[in-house]
Amino acid sequence: MSGISQATGILAARDGVWEAVEAATAHRGVDIDRYYAPPAEILATRWVAMEDVSVDPDLVNIGPRRQFDESIRVGISVGAWVAASGNREADGRAAFDAAYGILAEIQTHITQTDITLGGAVLWCLPGSMSTAGVQDPEGGGYVVEIQTEFVCAHRVRPT
Repeated sequence: MSGISQATGILAARDGVWEAVEAATAHRGVDIDRYYAPPAEILATRWVAMEDVSVDPDLVNIGPRRQFDESIRVGISVGAWVAASGNREADGRAAFDAAYGILAEIQTHITQTDITLGGAVLWCLPGSMSTAGVQDPEGGGYVVEIQTEFVCAHRVRPT
């Protein structure tokens, strides 16, 4: 829940989200690729990749012994590709459903099973997200990617 530096808090939050991703998607086995760091190219039909991590310290409300709270934002990318069936609308819908289904599993695991990420943070909740979907220009299918983040509360106690 607290650490001696921002660096330890950021890494603990990132690792906590990663462990939640693995736990929430374990039932999918090899049907989903998981990346601790985003690869140069994703070839899987379902995936989750860890993205950027940022921290916003609340230094206005610094406490005794220089302790302060901070918000850590852990980004992830969730995606799905669906092969073309001849029905563009159905292909798009299937890709969106698959990607949001994976994200829902991760969000549910964190918010209902492990909101402190194994004690790494005070709490962790879903944050902002954006979605993009596109049909393969060669007609091979439809791909959807969700860029989302989890916002974690952490207390730094340097002494």
